Amino acid sequence: MENTQNKAAPQFQRKTILIKKHLQYRYMALIFASVLLAFIVVGLDVLWTISKVVNEHPMMQPLLEEMSAMMPLFGIKIVMYMIMVLIVSAVVSHRMAGPIFKFEKSCATVAEGDLAHRVYLRKGDQLTELQDQFNNMAGAVNEVVKEYEALRQAAAAAGLQDQAAAVQKKVAEIMPKFKV
Repeated sequence: MENTQNKAAPQFQRKTILIKKHLQYRYMALIFASVLLAFIVVGLDVLWTISKVVNEHPMMQPLLEEMSAMMPLFGIKIVMYMIMVLIVSAVVSHRMAGPIFKFEKSCATVAEGDLAHRVYLRKGDQLTELQDQFNNMAGAVNEVVKEYEALRQAAAAAGLQDQAAAVQKKVAEIMPKFKV
């Protein structure tokens, strides 16, 4: 068996930004809606403040008319800001969705019986603490399985083949493809 704990983490680069589309779209929509709501609240507050000032000081009416003429430009700027928000939210969601995708695949690999499998995330990805805990857990389970295998072999050597075979059959039912 090769020792995967002493290996350096393999370097890889994801080729796609949208790895877990459903999760990332929800995350991006949440950020987009939050920023859009903030723009609306601030915009309405500015309009309310300006209208209050113009009502109290009628000589400010030309300023209000000038600002009204600039509304299309403000609209274009808001659209540009929202596009930037979408791009930034896609990158940020990618830093979350990539590790989640990697953990899902790793859990499936371990569930199939490869207890020597470890998770390696990219530098800058989120969930690195979870990576460490997952790898520690997988290592501990792998050690327990090694101890089980040694005990099973010792039991078989001591003439307890029936009991060793029964335990091996039970483990094979729980984890059919398990590897030591």
